[in-house]
Amino acid sequence: MNPTQQVARRYYDAWTSGDRHTVTTLLAPTFHFVAGDLKIAGRDGFLASGAFPRDATVTMVAEAYQDDVAFQLYDATRGDRTIRVAEQLTVRDGRVASSNFVTDMAAFAAFAAAGAGTEGHRDGGQA
Repeated sequence: MNPTQQVARRYYDAWTSGDRHTVTTLLAPTFHFVAGDLKIAGRDGFLASGAFPRDATVTMVAEAYQDDVAFQLYDATRGDRTIRVAEQLTVRDGRVASSNFVTDMAAFAAFAAAGAGTEGHRDGGQA
C-alpha cells in the first residue's frame, strides 16, 4: 500500500465512521473542500460544517491511487436513502490537503436528514 493510499483509506474509514479525532489528525490545517457550489477553506471550517452521518452503512465500490491523488467511489445508505459519492483527495506530507466531493447534492441533503436513530456500519469490500 503506497503512502497516499494509506492516508486516504484511513481518512475514509475515520470520516465515514465518525472518528473526528483521526479525521482531525489526517487533515492539513489548510485543507480545502469542494462539493458542487460549496467551498470550505481550512480544516477547522470543514470540521465545524458538520460530519458524515455515523449511522450510515458505507461500502467502498472502487478506488485508485497515483502519486499524491486518491480517487474513492463509495455508496452510503441511511434509512431508505442511498447515495453514491466520488471523492478525489490530494495527499501531501502525510495529510489530506484537499477533497473534491462529487455527488447529487440534493440527494445528499435528503440522505443527511434520513435514518436518524439507526445503527450503521461500514463495509470495506471492493467491487
